[in-house]
Amino acid sequence: MINEIKLHGKANEKLDYYVTITGADLSSRYCYECLPEGDRFFSGGNEFVIQQDGVRYMGTGGSLCEYMFGVDLPLKDLLRKDVSNRLVMYGAYYDKADNITFTNSTGGKESFDQVFLSGNAVSNYFFFVHSSQKNEIKDLQREILKTIGKQVKRSETVGANDDSRLCREIFDAVGDPKALVFLFRLVNRHNEEYFKTFNRLYEDRKTIATDGMSVLDDLSRKYNIIPYQQERIKIDGMYKLPENKKIVDEYKDILIAVSEKGEVNPSELAKLSRLRTLSLRLNIPHTLFDTLDELLLKDMNIVEVEEPDYIRDTRAIFEGLFFRTDNIRGHVSSEDLIKLLKAKQKSTMNRDPAFESLLLDTVRACDEHARDANDMSVMEAMSHILTYFDRYDSTATTINNLAFMENSTLSEDNIRSLSGNKEIFDQIEPALFRELFFDSIIGNRYLTRYGRKKVDILNRGLVEIKAGNTTYRALASKLSKINEVDKLYTSIHRYIKDRFKSIYAELNSKEDQEIFIQDLNREIQSKGIVHSPVPHSVFEEIILDIRKESFYLNNLLPHIIVSRDNQVREDFLLNSGLDRFYVEELEKDYFDMNKIEQNILEEIRK
Repeated sequence: MINEIKLHGKANEKLDYYVTITGADLSSRYCYECLPEGDRFFSGGNEFVIQQDGVRYMGTGGSLCEYMFGVDLPLKDLLRKDVSNRLVMYGAYYDKADNITFTNSTGGKESFDQVFLSGNAVSNYFFFVHSSQKNEIKDLQREILKTIGKQVKRSETVGANDDSRLCREIFDAVGDPKALVFLFRLVNRHNEEYFKTFNRLYEDRKTIATDGMSVLDDLSRKYNIIPYQQERIKIDGMYKLPENKKIVDEYKDILIAVSEKGEVNPSELAKLSRLRTLSLRLNIPHTLFDTLDELLLKDMNIVEVEEPDYIRDTRAIFEGLFFRTDNIRGHVSSEDLIKLLKAKQKSTMNRDPAFESLLLDTVRACDEHARDANDMSVMEAMSHILTYFDRYDSTATTINNLAFMENSTLSEDNIRSLSGNKEIFDQIEPALFRELFFDSIIGNRYLTRYGRKKVDILNRGLVEIKAGNTTYRALASKLSKINEVDKLYTSIHRYIKDRFKSIYAELNSKEDQEIFIQDLNREIQSKGIVHSPVPHSVFEEIILDIRKESFYLNNLLPHIIVSRDNQVREDFLLNSGLDRFYVEELEKDYFDMNKIEQNILEEIRK
């Protein structure tokens, strides 16, 4: 007795399809035919036709895919942590009360472009169920959703592309032994190749090098993959990397928690900001966080509702562009530029969307003014402002990446560009460049030790270049050397820490430590961890840091937990030189190992 039939076909040069049919007895079933218009699959009034440019369907069933960036994500699904798949039933829609209404109008068609833009970029399922029940289609659809909805929206089988298992899951959930389930998986081979190539390149270094970008650009041109689809694939690949997913999911969990009470307090905003800072260091695109903010924060009451001074200043300057008097219309002074640039900086630091919203509205108004009044002066003034904003964004991104991303350095061209921008900003006001791009970073509590060193060297180096005391190449070399030491520190820290624990009590003198360092140098070279001797200064720095960690975990942290004295904690973090990110990971591990309530950890971090 045949219980499953599997078929594979091609709709066109880039579209493969896989068909799985499951039922109690398929021995004498005639259920598909090849027609000039396409390959047709049918059973009991249900039909699914795969054509050269799309699909046509009628009867029961719907579509199913794994959620990815760009897929329409209902708020109800976002709020359920275990929901990972999108399910759409034919002939169903949400009414004004947000209830699902079913109709008998289930027929339709979709182009492949629609399928892979509105659904998953790589793989999408369609299905229909031939039921033994004799009801109207809308009633059958309601029953199918009731029986399979919860299961398939949470099934890991969808993302795994295990067609047999998924088809069997649907069949078992339907609960009708005489039913037949037809499952169709559509795969865009071009997008799939781009997706796999991106994942391979990204997993190696958590970034895409220049040669990798060339490979991806060649693929996108070869297969004519539109930019929007490329971006979805990249962001989905970045999100699914386990260490990235952990950060984004934690961010989402905070948003879900605050959505239940309808407001965000300063403490929760601080957590969200910290995760965003961490995401920059890990090269996680902010688009992921922006998408979550748009879905979960847009109707949220953010405590402190008064409009900040920098928004009021920005609004006044932008409104002034449209004054009727000729000699002041479109006028932007140096003082105005400084206010706007500092407002942009503050809005970025505070993650305040009001500034960008105000800017967008003003640009739109400038465009309308130029069209309706045949007057380009306002648009020219806005273009002048936008040029400075573009320079700001470019400079801020470069310096922030250097400061917060591991293994980040600068080329001579990067430094030359920064030097040019420094000269332009400092022409507006001396030291404006330092105020905009260095002062805020240096004050960031999550700036790492080596990030701080690189920022300090860059700051001093740009001044020396201006004075003619150094060159782009020399500054790039200094930054590269700091980066190499950073990589050395990171690569051997864990090994030294494990070895250090076993002989900690024996290192009572400098001679003992010197012997220990010599042994370590030989060991890590023999194990291939490094390929040349490591400078003693790196070992000494790591050993000192490990002593500080031990002191904190064994002496200070227990006291802080009992006394709730977070000032002691802050004093240690400020004076120890240990990276705050790293200490927070140590604290989390300590609390997990000792089964201490997490709310105490949150309390001492306030």
